[in-house]
Amino acid sequence: MLITTTEGQGWLYEVIVQSDGYLVQARDLDTGKLAEDGTTLFRTVPAALAFADMAAAADRYAAARLDSFDQEETALEFERECDRFAAVRLRLSDEGISSEILVQRRDSAVVLSKTRFH
Repeated sequence: MLITTTEGQGWLYEVIVQSDGYLVQARDLDTGKLAEDGTTLFRTVPAALAFADMAAAADRYAAARLDSFDQEETALEFERECDRFAAVRLRLSDEGISSEILVQRRDSAVVLSKTRFH
C-alpha cells in the first residue's frame, strides 16, 4: 500500500508498506518506470519518510546545479534533509537495506530452500 510520495525534479519517491518494512522506490516522472537501483527497505516509517525527502531534495539540488538556478536555496534544503535523515537513522538504528542486498538475500534464500528440499 502506498503511504506517500515526495517529488524531486525528475523522480518521484514512493513510500510503500511491505510485509517486512517500508520500501522507498524511485519512479521516473516522465516515463513512470521504476528505477532499477533506486529501492531501499526500512524497518520504520520515520526513516523511510526522511530518506524519501532527502532523495527528492538531492534530485532537486542536482537539477539546480545543472540549470544554474536557486543553487544556494536547494543546497540548504538538501543539507537540512541530510541532517534530518541522519538524526532519524541514528535515533532508530535504521539505515535501510539497498535493493542489491535485498536481491542477494532473496537469491540466497532460494538456494538454501532448494538444498533443503532436494
